[in-house]
Amino acid sequence: MKLRPVHFSLRSIAAAGFATLLASASGLFLAITPAAAAADGVSAISGFAVGTLNAPFATNTVNQAGSNISFSIPSAVTTGDTITLQVAPHSSGNCATSASDFVGFNNTGPIAANATGTNAPTFTTSFSTAASDPPACSSLKDVMVLHVTNNGGTGPFTVTISLLAYNVGAAADPGTINIGISAATASATTTTYFSVTGVPTGNTSPPSDASVVARSATATANNPVATVTNGGGTGTISNIVITEVSAAAVTGSLCIVPATTPLTPTTFTFTGVGTTTFSGGTGAVVGASSIIGGTSLQVLITTPSATAGIFTITGATVATSGGITGPAAVVITSGGSGCGSAVTGVASGLVVFGVAPTLSPAIAGTDADATAIAEMATSYPPPSNCPASHAVVLATDQSFPDALAASYLAGHLGTGILLTPQANLSAETQTALQNEGVTSVYVVGGTLAISANTISQVNATPAYTCGGVSAGTLTGSHIAVVQTLFGQTQYDTAQQIAAFPGAGSVHSFNLSGAYSGQYNNTAGNESSSPVTSGALRTAIVATGASFQDAAGASVLAFNNQFPMVLTDPNALSTQAQTTLSALGIQQVIVLGGTLAVSAADVTSIQGMGISVIRVAGADATDTAQELATLELQSTTSNAGLGWSTAWGHVILVARGDFFSDALAGAVLAANGHTTPLLLTENPSTVGAPLTGFLNQGGSAAGIDGLGAVGNIQTIQPLGGSLALFFSTLTAMAGAVAAG
Repeated sequence: MKLRPVHFSLRSIAAAGFATLLASASGLFLAITPAAAAADGVSAISGFAVGTLNAPFATNTVNQAGSNISFSIPSAVTTGDTITLQVAPHSSGNCATSASDFVGFNNTGPIAANATGTNAPTFTTSFSTAASDPPACSSLKDVMVLHVTNNGGTGPFTVTISLLAYNVGAAADPGTINIGISAATASATTTTYFSVTGVPTGNTSPPSDASVVARSATATANNPVATVTNGGGTGTISNIVITEVSAAAVTGSLCIVPATTPLTPTTFTFTGVGTTTFSGGTGAVVGASSIIGGTSLQVLITTPSATAGIFTITGATVATSGGITGPAAVVITSGGSGCGSAVTGVASGLVVFGVAPTLSPAIAGTDADATAIAEMATSYPPPSNCPASHAVVLATDQSFPDALAASYLAGHLGTGILLTPQANLSAETQTALQNEGVTSVYVVGGTLAISANTISQVNATPAYTCGGVSAGTLTGSHIAVVQTLFGQTQYDTAQQIAAFPGAGSVHSFNLSGAYSGQYNNTAGNESSSPVTSGALRTAIVATGASFQDAAGASVLAFNNQFPMVLTDPNALSTQAQTTLSALGIQQVIVLGGTLAVSAADVTSIQGMGISVIRVAGADATDTAQELATLELQSTTSNAGLGWSTAWGHVILVARGDFFSDALAGAVLAANGHTTPLLLTENPSTVGAPLTGFLNQGGSAAGIDGLGAVGNIQTIQPLGGSLALFFSTLTAMAGAVAAG
């Protein structure tokens, strides 16, 4: 699955050489070579700060997590300006003594560079080798450049670089990792460097990220993979195997502490020490094990080894906090008499188990009607919380277009969608009408969808207050069908549904940063930018020939009040054209590739002066996860709908090969529950696109690739065990846990 960074992308770009680092007497140094003051008067980077440091880094390891780096830019920046960071070992440049004497950025994972402030700048990120490096370091990435991609405001801005990780060579000399920083303004005639001023409060030296210590042993874990449920009590983690580099390399104690990455601190606590054994060598004696404050597992080494061997920790148990999912890692150190003095690095960021999301009980019934009732009762549970409008939308359970198009109408009315067979009102739906305190019914579809007999049965049903027969009271009236919305085809019915609330009910949104393929994984055409600026009146356009794209978008139509416009896949239907024109639509979110909504469809929409964002993937499940990312993405740079600000870290999932379970699922977005709806390939297969989305939802980078959206903590299935097999659900939970 591709990352969708709003603020950055990882590209291999050649960068200019950075000034040679200058050492200070303390071994900490921050090297800057500013040019003369620029004519444009760009101010200095200042207030340089480094986050809480991790445990010491071990030599000869990769992808070791570093701290956040933050600084302030008091003045404006423009497109083309750059900020450059360079890292090196404690007392020398990279490869000063050998090819393994180095510290470099791990450039294979995401780096998040975010700025805050009015009209804050955005960035892309590139990595290169410093021009001053010897040939032995020709493949090292020790220079990282942030490229400003927009004209920002006047400042000040606070820039934070997070998700940093480092590779450390076997011969890197122990001591502090040194970081140099400079910035250049874009100019046709000159390059001018910012100077760096200030250090964090309380510090007396320019900042560094962490220190390197000589490696005493290697460590492996999570083989086989261990999984503990998010907030689900105690679980057993994987074996941790620590292999000494040489005799007596592990002395005093082993200390295992939750790492700050891949996830955040206090993700879990130790609840049981398990058993530690020594094998493969001679002489070592393992002493008592203990848990210190819940956060540190300490194993005393009474006697160090005479010949190198292997320490294996088995059966240790943990309790997860409930707030984080994805890979959980530890830092391992040794030496001294306990965790307080164990300072020799063994491993940093070693994954020891995965944290899986909670699998909620399925929202389901014995058939499509009962599932729709269960979905409505989840958002509007009688007898305590029935719809305030006392209204409901009624659609056929035999086909998909009417119910999915009506998700917009249901959101407008503040209610849900109930289903029934064509010929007769189902008894379970009749009871649900009474239980939900419904007095007004909006029927979508003509008599071939909802028969005249069914409508008569609705009109003959006595109305109750919320709670129905068991907990409510008779109102003295009957439930009434107050409106029927239909046409000759599904496109006509969708047109009537979209028109009913009126043009004034269509909501607007600024999605100017979501264009140019941001959420399009196909070659399907779309607009490169909006025709006009600001918040635009928005509609959804989906094919009326298949259900998947409209099903995934039903929660969006409900929550954001964007009309659901259905069209012929090959040419824009006249009903769709009429709807877009009558509602004054300025911006359309087209769902699916060209087999769902053709290039001709999009060209016709653009010909009406309407901007088009295509949200599309390789198949319907891919389109659904692209849409979920757009929904959850931050509104920063106007690149997303910002659902993550009120997101409960829950995703809805329905089978992607049949429509019944998702028909009425839009109501689960009621009451501020901004919850995306994803699709599996079928009941037994998750599918690669959804798996990738779930991996992102458990990773440190998060669904947006910036670590801003957060993790998936709950998976909510729609439909029973025949719709989504238990093995499918556990595979989904495992994908989140794996990150």
